[in-house]
Amino acid sequence: MGVPATKWLAGMRITAERLAARDDQSGIALVTWTSGTAGQWVEVSVTFPLPYPSAPTVVQVTPQSSIPAVGGSTTLMWGASGVSATGFTLRAFRSTAISNQQFGWSARF
Repeated sequence: MGVPATKWLAGMRITAERLAARDDQSGIALVTWTSGTAGQWVEVSVTFPLPYPSAPTVVQVTPQSSIPAVGGSTTLMWGASGVSATGFTLRAFRSTAISNQQFGWSARF
């Protein structure tokens, strides 16, 4: 996953080049669980609208749609991996069956 913003600000210099280089981008990714994928990790490729010069420093992913419990308890886990200048892989796990889940994402160079 990306570096938390507080660590990024404390550990890196903010330069004019970083601020000018397509700094913030965001969007929505839809993860779809098909029959038999409950209780399994599902991967979705996310492409940045504008490529960065190199991999962004921070990528944040957050569920956007409601997370209804099925049978009284539901586990939802997610993360970003394989971050590059052009995008990343969103991985999500849900312990119970559901058709889809929206995740908002943001990236900062």
